[in-house]
Amino acid sequence: MNRTLVNIIIDLVAALLFLGMIATGYLLRFPLPPGSNKTHVLWGLGRHQWGDVHFWISVGLLLTLLVHLALHWNWIVTVIGKRCGAARDKSFSLVRSAAWTVAVLVVLCFGFAWLVEVSVKTYDRPMQRQHRGGSSLDSAAQTGASLTPGPDSVDVKLVWQDVYPIFVEHCMACHGPRTSLANLRVDRRQDFFKADAPLVLPGQGEQSLLIQIVSGQRNNMPMAERHLLPESEVLRIKNWIDQGAN
Repeated sequence: MNRTLVNIIIDLVAALLFLGMIATGYLLRFPLPPGSNKTHVLWGLGRHQWGDVHFWISVGLLLTLLVHLALHWNWIVTVIGKRCGAARDKSFSLVRSAAWTVAVLVVLCFGFAWLVEVSVKTYDRPMQRQHRGGSSLDSAAQTGASLTPGPDSVDVKLVWQDVYPIFVEHCMACHGPRTSLANLRVDRRQDFFKADAPLVLPGQGEQSLLIQIVSGQRNNMPMAERHLLPESEVLRIKNWIDQGAN
């Protein structure tokens, strides 16, 4: 194949991948902002899935750029050699410069991976998610309530605003305004108290179908594992129900 045609194809592929990175980056920053994975879906994919697409596009762009450099390596080494007054032995400079470049890239990649691993911090409590304007996404933050129950949570009178952020975080994607599986919307409080099949029995947390579902007791239902919630959040919902589900 003609060398010029190969260069054109490589450049076009790189340009398309670069546009793909910009497009997916825009999706992750604006239509699917941080904290929206459980509540927003675009073309069947959530924020995490689009993050995977963004990652693999970036890998493809990196590989394309490496191919581009390889195709032009002779010219690159020649120009840099002349600028730096290096030796003009092309066979030596090409092999040696390529080896040094690969070595440096490998060291940088592994060094970055190591730095990231040792720099990750773990918070004891989940951080509050934020709107683009800086306001909290969860109503619990507006009322000063925490999703993680403390040792005195049984004594604290819980209301709907204390448990609603849990449903927003974990359930809204499948039981919300856009998709209402099983004809249930967690953004409508009355859906939990339907006369024919109530999910919540005020004052009876253990007997409430909702607790049985999110705690894993109903393991024979479709996609039972996807309905499991962290133990601390199950306890918070149960305490709310035991207190009368106000």
